[in-house]
Amino acid sequence: MSKAPPPQTTDEWFEYGRECFHKPDGINAVKAFERVIADDPAYRSEGGDNPYFYLGKIHEVEGNLKAAILNYTRALAVDPYDEESYIGRGSCYTVTRQHQEAIADFTKVLQFTAAQRKAPRQHLLYAIGENYRLSRQWDQALLWGKKALAVDPLNFRIQELVKEANANLKG
Repeated sequence: MSKAPPPQTTDEWFEYGRECFHKPDGINAVKAFERVIADDPAYRSEGGDNPYFYLGKIHEVEGNLKAAILNYTRALAVDPYDEESYIGRGSCYTVTRQHQEAIADFTKVLQFTAAQRKAPRQHLLYAIGENYRLSRQWDQALLWGKKALAVDPLNFRIQELVKEANANLKG
């Protein structure tokens, strides 16, 4: 059984990085994506993907949120309409208690047209409401929670967000 030849072109290195990412083989994925960036810092695949997103995701999974945020930010410099990088960075901002930044990222995705956006509207509305809840801005948490509930009235997490915001506004 012969081993495949090593990648030669930037496109091949990117595809190799994606293959490693999905195995998962984070170490070789990082090496491949860093090679792509060294060759072309503004690289985008034919499908529009860029290595910074994958590096962001790897760092996020490993718990290195500062590096994840940096790579998601770089991904957005290459593609300002990269929904997944906004969501990834917004999630990292949420965990690191940078709630206003998280809200800004989720709001940006919400501003994409329905045709441009893959993330369900109610998930974005909930994420915004949740960040307001975490920052104890109960009026805004309630507002965004109600918007999410209007789209997905049976969602228990959204119901709980609205219930908690209501209780804190009354209490």
